[in-house]
Amino acid sequence: MRGRIREFRRADLGAILRIEAKAFPKMPYDRGTFLYFASAYRDNFMVYIAGHEVVGYIIFYPDGHIVSVAVHARYRRSGIGTELVGEVLKRTRGDAIVEVRESNEVARAFYSHLGFVMQRIIPEYYGDEDALVMINPFSKEKGFTEKGLRSKLSFTKKV
Repeated sequence: MRGRIREFRRADLGAILRIEAKAFPKMPYDRGTFLYFASAYRDNFMVYIAGHEVVGYIIFYPDGHIVSVAVHARYRRSGIGTELVGEVLKRTRGDAIVEVRESNEVARAFYSHLGFVMQRIIPEYYGDEDALVMINPFSKEKGFTEKGLRSKLSFTKKV
């Protein structure tokens, strides 16, 4: 897929909300959440543009903790998610960590394909379901998980 990655603009919000609702029907982020990230982490809220259309996004903290990534259903499996995560890895010099629902086999396979490995389980992270913490094993700092998620990981099980 040929497109480009750029920083989020407020005009992108409608498209992102539609992508979010389809990608995460159980717990989609709302308008306020996206506006918060746009304000607090402007440099770390990226969108993928195909033609003139927003077809994906990624939000991450400066330390590489991926908050959310989603791609419009019509454009999945075309490399857009990989490009978005690649942008995080480029900006953080390889540091990246993400939580995924234990039942989300698509996300688990996606991150595994990119080389991420499961490091920990956070019981009941999603209320009704555990989260698998996956980390880029090439992170320059092996203590990355503890540094980035210290409070959450005090209740985790080592895998």
